[in-house]
Amino acid sequence: MKGVRKIMQVQTLLLFVLTFLFQLSFKAQTNDGITTSKDAVYGEPGLDILYTHTVGYSVFAHTQGAGINFRYGKYKTAKSSTSFAFDLFYTKHIKEELTFNPYYPDVLPYNFGKLNSMFSSRFLIENRKEITPKLRHGAVQVGFLYRYGLNLGFLKPVYLEIGYPDLPYDHIITEPYNPEEHNYDDIYSRAPWINGLDELSVVPGLHGGFGLSFEYGNERGFTNSLEVGTYFDVYLSDMEIISNKFVESNRIFAGLYIKIEMGSNWTDVR
Repeated sequence: MKGVRKIMQVQTLLLFVLTFLFQLSFKAQTNDGITTSKDAVYGEPGLDILYTHTVGYSVFAHTQGAGINFRYGKYKTAKSSTSFAFDLFYTKHIKEELTFNPYYPDVLPYNFGKLNSMFSSRFLIENRKEITPKLRHGAVQVGFLYRYGLNLGFLKPVYLEIGYPDLPYDHIITEPYNPEEHNYDDIYSRAPWINGLDELSVVPGLHGGFGLSFEYGNERGFTNSLEVGTYFDVYLSDMEIISNKFVESNRIFAGLYIKIEMGSNWTDVR
């Protein structure tokens, strides 16, 4: 019995020693300059604290266009955050196709039938949650996010350079495109985009979306991430990009997006 008891005491001591060594190797190694559990992730010693704030700047492409994004928020827990997000983006119709006047091949091309240019802004609440953390240098943190909020869609009339009277033209006049009056033979080229900004139509709507983020940054407090996901935008009325004379307008837009973001996390000690 005494031998068994002695063996059990030795096993218990070894268990405590191994537990201590495991914690030491995971949280603090020192001869190699490693001082925290995150040092193996970032490849250098440093101080790890719970973040309270997060910010990100990004560019993204979606099924029918592209845009920019800004977000600012706070951490609710060590692995989840809530942010206010703002998007500014443009949307093209899938049937847009550049063409040009064959009699004047060196002028700016235009989209025949395009009545309005569409761009939008979103005001959103965005929730993020970590799924898997980084465990080593060069690893990727995977997260899930969903967003919802309000849209403001803008329609700007398209202006074209119209030739008069017939080919070859005697003079050119800048006019808003009218599908009932302007045919291929009437259009010289597209006009500068700034024309029509004082005639914007505003259409409110709603937005929803969700995605996966892959954060691959290797520096404490700074983030680099790739995000992919899906979205939908619903407007209160149809957004007529190409004239209804040629295609039917929509008020619901859904698709996929891909986003590249740079950001930072920090702690406000106040």
